[in-house]
Amino acid sequence: MEELLKEVESANIHFANKFEVFSSTGVEKNQYVRYLQMQFHLTKGVQETFLAIASHQETRSYKKLRKFLINFGYEEEMHYKLAEADLYKLTQSPESIPFAVELWWTYQKHAIKYKPMERLGATAVLENIGNYASPQIKQMLSNTNFINHSNTSFIQVHMHEELPHGDQILEALSQENFSDKHMSQLVEGARRARWLYSSTIFDWILNGELTCL
Repeated sequence: MEELLKEVESANIHFANKFEVFSSTGVEKNQYVRYLQMQFHLTKGVQETFLAIASHQETRSYKKLRKFLINFGYEEEMHYKLAEADLYKLTQSPESIPFAVELWWTYQKHAIKYKPMERLGATAVLENIGNYASPQIKQMLSNTNFINHSNTSFIQVHMHEELPHGDQILEALSQENFSDKHMSQLVEGARRARWLYSSTIFDWILNGELTCL
């Protein structure tokens, strides 16, 4: 688990550094709308991937993890509705899936079939990536004049102060004695998630287009 935790910490540092500028300036409305659109498409149908991993032949020996994934998937199932409600409060809609999120799901759904633990490594990053940036996020919310309690239901839930999904996924993973192959998958999934989320997807949120190399 040590290597996985290092990847999660690295992703947290990377994201917090990237987010630092917005703590004092706030965000523009179109950036926040893109954030909610991204989260709508990132979380809609998310339970399917966790249920698929729970039923995968390679998780047969991880009985506690299977039970956790079933419950976790159903807890996450309706979160896309929070993003949708926040968008409607801003007189916006989810629109079509952003290409950066489409890339995310194309990779994740492929990985589940052959490397199921990569999906869980990615989950460990996603569910914890705002930990270090939490103070900046709160400051950003207070410095953005169009953001209020009525259009931040998704953020409020995913700050994880009342629903600590980040701690829960790491705890569930720490309870299993993974094979070397599966531990490598977890680490690689975390590493790829950092790039896909806090670089590719996050840059799209900020700029409205994919960043050119």
